[in-house]
Parts: sequence; structure tokens; C-alpha cells
Amino acid sequence: MFGDKKHVRIEAENKGRRSFLGYGLMTAAAITSVAALPGCSASKSGTTTTITLNVAEVVDYVDALLKFSSTVINVPVVAVAMGAPNVALANTIIAALTAAGKAFVAAAGASTSVSYDSASVKAAFDSVLTDVEQLNTTIISAVTGMSDSLSSSVVTQAKEAAGAAATLIDLLKAMVAVSGRHAAAAHLVADGGINMQGMVAMNVIGVFVSAQGG
Repeated sequence: MFGDKKHVRIEAENKGRRSFLGYGLMTAAAITSVAALPGCSASKSGTTTTITLNVAEVVDYVDALLKFSSTVINVPVVAVAMGAPNVALANTIIAALTAAGKAFVAAAGASTSVSYDSASVKAAFDSVLTDVEQLNTTIISAVTGMSDSLSSSVVTQAKEAAGAAATLIDLLKAMVAVSGRHAAAAHLVADGGINMQGMVAMNVIGVFVSAQGG
């Protein structure tokens, strides 16, 4: 959906599936260097703080959010609970996030990490944050707010996936929280440079998408 480029995915759960986000093929050495990077890093020189974003991690999170959203709004019980107008709005938000993801990939080019201070990167990433927040209030809130009387495995899995999606949104916000522009609700817990919260969240979403035939 994001063009012809293939994206080397970090999480094993979704490896081999079609990616919403496109990213250039990497060599084994490049993949290793990506794995060694945290989701973001910040350095300060005087009063200036420079934030560096891990491109692959941003792409993976956005891709997982798109897969979750596109899948969950097509689950009949969820679509009924949301109502046709909100499902239509959800599709608009998904399209906007897809475009923001494309813009971020284009701004990153072949780089494995990019500076948030770059005008094109900042504009694209800020658009991503705006769109995922709308996704949160429109789709995730609708799923998590579904009646507990709808006791079925599908509803349970959808709610678990929605919680995982909310975690990814918090992690995206946390990447630039040190700039003072966004409040971060999630703690960045890394193991070998890879955010374990993000890995777990993406795996939960992957299981849900796979169960729905995605």
C-alpha cells in the first residue's frame, strides 16, 4: 500500500506479511545496526536538544497501527458497535495515517535514523502523531468501550489488540516527549536497544490480525 519498496520488519510475528509501510531493503549489517538503535535518542548542546528517530521502529509501529485499524473496523460486531458514520470516519483517518507514513518514509530516504529537527521529518512525524491520536479517539476508544455483555473471543481479542495499539501510540509520543511538545505515558524499556513493550504490542496485534484472516 505504501509503494514498491519492501520493508524489513523488526518483529518476527509479522515477518513475511504485506506491509502497509514501504521501506528500502537493508543488508544484514544494516539490519544489525537498526536493532542496536533505541526508538529515539536525544542529545543536548547548550539549550538545543537534538532528537534522533529510529526509522524502522517508527515504520513498524505505524504499520502495526494501520493493520490493527483496517482489520478491527471490518469485524462485524465492532462495525455495528461503531456505527456506519464512525466506520467511514475511521477509514478517512486510516487514509490520512497512510499518507503520513509515506511522507515519513520519503523524508527518511535510505537512512536508518533521522533527526526530528529536519523540517520534512518533523512535519511527517507530527502528522503521524496527529493521525494516531485521532485513531485513538475514534477506533481504539470505540473498541475498548464495547459492552462487556458482548462476551465472545473476537471481542476479547479486539480489546486486547486495542490495548496494544494504545501502547504503540504512547511509544510514538514518547519518542519526541523530551522536546516538551508531547507528554509520554509509556516508559521506554529496552533490551539490547529494542523496545520490548513495542515488540509485545506488535505481536498481540499480529495475532489478532492473523486470527481475522489478515
